[in-house]
Amino acid sequence: MLYDHGCVFTVIIQGNRYAVSVAEHLCEALPEPRFPALNAAHVRNMLFSAPLRLYILRPNTLRGAVAAETSVPNQRKRSKRNEPRGATRYLLRTMMSAADHTQPKPPVRRNDLLPSAIVGVVAGLDNIGSSLAIASLLFAGPLVAGLGVAVSVMFLGGAVLAFVVALRSSQPNSVALVQESTIAILAVALATMATSLDISPEAKIATALAILGVSSLATGALFWIIGRLGLGRVVRFLPYPVVAGFLAGTGWLLVNGAATMLTGAGIGPTMIESLSETHTLYLLAPAIVFAITMLVALKRFPHAATIPAVMLAAVAIFYGVLAVAEIDIATAQAQGYLPSMETAPGLNLPNLETFALIHWPAVLTALPSILSLAILSMIALLLNISGLELASGGDIDVNHELRSSGTANLLSGTFGGPPGYVGISIMLLAHKVGARSRGAGLATAAVMLVGLLTAGPLISHVPVFLTAGFILFLGLELLGAWLLSSRRQLPTAEWLIVVVILAVVALVGFIEALAVGLAVSVALFAFNYSRLPVVRLSASGTDQRSAVDRSPAAMQHLLHCGGAIEVVQLQGYLFFGTAERMVDHVRQRLADKNRDPLRFLVLDFRHVSGVDSAAATSFVKVRSIIEANDVRVFFTQVPPDVERSLRQAGITFGEDTPMVLEGDIDHAVERAEEALLHEQPELHADADLLNHFEAAIGPHPRLHDLVDAMTRLALEPGHLLIKAGDDADDVYFVAHGRVRVESTLPSGRTLRLRTMTAGAIVGEIALYLHRQRTADVIVETPSDIFHLSAVELERLEREDPVLALLTHKLLASNLSEKLSTANRMIQARD
Repeated sequence: MLYDHGCVFTVIIQGNRYAVSVAEHLCEALPEPRFPALNAAHVRNMLFSAPLRLYILRPNTLRGAVAAETSVPNQRKRSKRNEPRGATRYLLRTMMSAADHTQPKPPVRRNDLLPSAIVGVVAGLDNIGSSLAIASLLFAGPLVAGLGVAVSVMFLGGAVLAFVVALRSSQPNSVALVQESTIAILAVALATMATSLDISPEAKIATALAILGVSSLATGALFWIIGRLGLGRVVRFLPYPVVAGFLAGTGWLLVNGAATMLTGAGIGPTMIESLSETHTLYLLAPAIVFAITMLVALKRFPHAATIPAVMLAAVAIFYGVLAVAEIDIATAQAQGYLPSMETAPGLNLPNLETFALIHWPAVLTALPSILSLAILSMIALLLNISGLELASGGDIDVNHELRSSGTANLLSGTFGGPPGYVGISIMLLAHKVGARSRGAGLATAAVMLVGLLTAGPLISHVPVFLTAGFILFLGLELLGAWLLSSRRQLPTAEWLIVVVILAVVALVGFIEALAVGLAVSVALFAFNYSRLPVVRLSASGTDQRSAVDRSPAAMQHLLHCGGAIEVVQLQGYLFFGTAERMVDHVRQRLADKNRDPLRFLVLDFRHVSGVDSAAATSFVKVRSIIEANDVRVFFTQVPPDVERSLRQAGITFGEDTPMVLEGDIDHAVERAEEALLHEQPELHADADLLNHFEAAIGPHPRLHDLVDAMTRLALEPGHLLIKAGDDADDVYFVAHGRVRVESTLPSGRTLRLRTMTAGAIVGEIALYLHRQRTADVIVETPSDIFHLSAVELERLEREDPVLALLTHKLLASNLSEKLSTANRMIQARD
């Protein structure tokens, strides 16, 4: 990126992932770049490639470099001396190359046709195989007669998904596939419908197709709405253990569905009894071997083409075994190795007659399953996008992808097509082979349409063990990834959440597991958030002092009785899970017999983002506790919405109540200190300067001579005693009254730094350091102030070393007290 700041150009060309946010802030804060094509997204991509390099180059150097690099060859030869060298040349060429790569490319390039075709064939074959398996899982048992229509719908839906996403995705090489991770939910819903309804087989098939289509419509609508509202990033806040539990539960449903396809019964006592039959073992063994082979092959060869390659090899081996054993197709169908069903020639798609047979009450009954499928599909899509971002090192517009996938699912659902979205393995294959255009998705759609034309022969010639084994493979893969692998990634307590959700799916149902998962999400968030400390800082008045410099006697008194003041800084969002911990803190402080009795409590809300009704009610408990113990509470920096919630809960603020609103901690502690000092009139009353000196360093026969050596000033409120920027050539001793040290901010607002009362010393630090004054000192009340100039101090050092020593002892004592106070405040914060 190249920015002109007037005097220099700043070039950020490379970096690491920790510099991404810096680059984004620069893109937002600085003027428009001189190379407009280099935007924040491009910089974010470059920042992952190498260590951070920041170059500050003079304008003339880069202007000449730009002219040299952008000139035609003949002109470049004539300006050799202006040709950029070294870092300048490297940076400029890198930027111009990057800018060229970010320019829009033609939708299809000649050298992109072959990579796109390869990706399309691989993705299409993969989609055809998974569609056949999914259709066989959904339309089994009472629905098996509808398998032909289901396969055709799957193929057409897959083509629509690939076509629409290819045209509308923000990633040109996106390829959408029919996704199997959520189909297990529909399998349960369709099986329940088919066994519970007493209607004709044709009506059951039509209702099943309707449920399938409505699931795609619901998924598409949810995708589109979330993307349209820009909530794609927010959805990712669902706790990882809950997502893992849902996906592991889906794996269990797929394994159970594969068992049903092969034995007619799910995993349970009935299936175990059927294992005693040899024929059942002949059906199960090839499917199990196929699933294990697929798992091993993918682990050894993690490539998108592995799945269709293994499936084609399995089909070839199957028909080779039939040929060697001299078993014909009819015999294989009769023994259950091939589907025993007749398929109509040509396209076999739903029509208006099918629509008229739909049993809509059954569709409404399946809505909970449909909604859970849509939610899980959205989670799976976001996980895929996150994986693609990590793999490619780029940033993907999540909300745009949700809208494009939503539109594709809405179109697929209009004719009963399946839900689907972008597949991560195919996208990685497209990146690997160099397919960068939208041709990859369009080629996938074309392969699916070819499969649609040959759906009948495919259905009757694909072995049963292949479709069931593929479903078994998908289930085992999900269980391995989200149940077994997550054990190494998650703490035991969080992994048990995965096990609980999986158990609910297996023993009760997916809808119930969805409710348990949502409840666990809320409980997990509340538990983890409640473990965060609600008390940011707790300090006594001995350690947390106000910005008021007092007489040594007053300081000593506050040092001994300041423990009666307690300062508590709260933080975070206060709710029912955290507010009670604040109440317990107050109780424990009141019950602590090893400390001074609590007299003043300061509750600071500067770091509080909000409170709920339960937390607001907790402060009513605090009021009851402090009233019984005669404690006054100062509420400082309370946000308006928090104050409103407290008042609605019944808290009344006022000077005549135990609870008072104050601007900040400093003023609240100052008020508490004043109250403690008022209880000791001899400390609160102004003493003469000699008494203050004696309290600071002890009695000495020459102290009165030191007072006589100073100049007494009687000043009125508003007098500017010290002005910021003046030379430090004197020091002041406050005998009576009060002065304020303040600084003027660039915005023009004044900020109080300290307040100095009787006995305080003003200006000694700058005097010792021989520096200019850094703040103004203004008289607040009628004051008697004694002045000692640097010239007079030098005279005392020459002529009266005893008085000079007393002066330096006073100044050193005052500095030591300030340093001690600062150390106590730092230790209190630690």
